[in-house]
This record gives sequence, structure tokens and C-alpha cells, in this order.
Amino acid sequence: MVFLLFLQGLIIGSFLNVLIHRLPRGESIVLPPSHCPGCNHKLGAFDLFPVFSFLWLRGRCRYCMTSISWRYPLVELIAGGFTLLCWIRLGLSMNGLMALILTYVLIAIAFIDLDHQLIPNALTIPMILIGLLFRVWHGEMVAGILGGLIGGGLLLIVAILYPKGMGMGDVKFLVMAGVFLGWEKALFVLFIGSFLGVLTIAPLMLLKKVDRKTPFPFGPFLVVGTLIALYWEEIVYMIFWYYGF
Repeated sequence: MVFLLFLQGLIIGSFLNVLIHRLPRGESIVLPPSHCPGCNHKLGAFDLFPVFSFLWLRGRCRYCMTSISWRYPLVELIAGGFTLLCWIRLGLSMNGLMALILTYVLIAIAFIDLDHQLIPNALTIPMILIGLLFRVWHGEMVAGILGGLIGGGLLLIVAILYPKGMGMGDVKFLVMAGVFLGWEKALFVLFIGSFLGVLTIAPLMLLKKVDRKTPFPFGPFLVVGTLIALYWEEIVYMIFWYYGF
């Protein structure tokens, strides 16, 4: 079971690589079939085994010898690892399935935002709708709507007051997180994302590697906060308890 779940995660991770590469470019995720970005040669079956093909080919395209980004196996391994974690923490249940779908989308968002400073509507908006349907199925429609409004609303205020520092993609991300996790955890996601963002950017500014005008993706930090709230909720409660909430 462990091997099969991990293998499933690797395979999904391979598909996530397609999303990460094609969605920001406005390309179809179906056609053309998988191909080398360098020489456009269609990849064969032996080129598409998650992680193993990368190792077997020593990180190079079989046809043109162009280097393959290390992110391909990394995304696959992350997806495989979180598939196992979801099964361990939440089990094979509807809650576990929803958490796993959300996790896969979070992985794609993190890497897309890192490369393009973009959180695609094609990921967040469908997930908001899926989250609301999931809440309806649980009889928690009001909680889902409230979570989305409070989570996204707070970041919307920031985006209005500081439009150059916050994009609407981040706002929609927090709406999505609020719908799935509730408003309390959405606040935690915003807090952790902001904390990690400052922790990362401040040293870079001191070293003059970046300045206030340098574009910097906020999405990956929100992703980390969401994953913590999703799988290690005891940390959320500990922080709320510490601050007296």
C-alpha cells in the first residue's frame, strides 16, 4: 500500500510538471504530447517514468542532450511524499481526498509563482468551487463562505492599499484556503506566509540582493502556511493559544 500510494504521488507529480510548465504559457495541458522543451522531440515511454527516467538519463534529454531541470524529479518526489503524509494523517477518506487534491494544486501554485510571479485563475477558481461543493456535502456552506470572505477579504484590503506589493492571485489563493480550511486557519496561513516572507526578504534586502521594487512571489509562503494548517493543525492551535485566541 505504501509503495502504491507513493507511486501514485510520483505519477501525479509528473502531471503537475506539465501544469507548471504549460499553464503560465497559456498552452494546452493535453496537446501536444510530452516533449523536450529544448528540441521539441516527442518523449517515449521510457523517458516518462517519474524520477527514474531522470536518473537513468543522468538529467539530460535522450535526443538532444539538453539538461533537464532538477525541478522535474523534485516536484514528483514532493507529490509522492505528501501523498503518503496525507494517507498517514487523514486516511483514505473524503477528507483525505480533498486534502490531497488541494495539496497537489498547492505544489503547482508554488512552483508557478516562483518562476512567473503568477497564481493562475485556472487553478484557484476551480478549487474555490470544489471547496464550496465539499462544504455543502458536509453541511458547512456558511463556514466555507465565511472562511473565503474573511481570508480573501483581509488580503484584498492589503492589495487595495498596496497594489504594487500584492496581486489579486494572492487574494484568490487565500479565498481558496479559507473555503477549504475555515477563517481561523486562513488567518494562520496569512500570518505564517507573511512571517516567512519577511524572514526571507529582510536578509536579502540587508545584503542588497533585492530592494522594495524587486518582484517577489508571495505564493510559495502562503503554500507553506496552508500545508502546515492542513497537516499539522496542532501548530495552528498552539499559536492561537499562545496569543490568547
